[in-house]
Amino acid sequence: MQIRCQRCSFVFTLSHEALTTALEEIDKTPTRHYNIECPKCRRQIKVPVKQIRRFQPRQE
Repeated sequence: MQIRCQRCSFVFTLSHEALTTALEEIDKTPTRHYNIECPKCRRQIKVPVKQIRRFQPRQE
């Protein structure tokens, strides 16, 4: 899953491990957005939960 920072326009990729970790945290506390830190400028980026669920890894 690729994410673009709204402040510095840096594009970075979230790995499958990061997505599964985010989904576990989302399941514990129901929220509409998940905060991810930009690796370049260190600002918080709000990613909608619906977008994260679309890219969730498939169960094997």
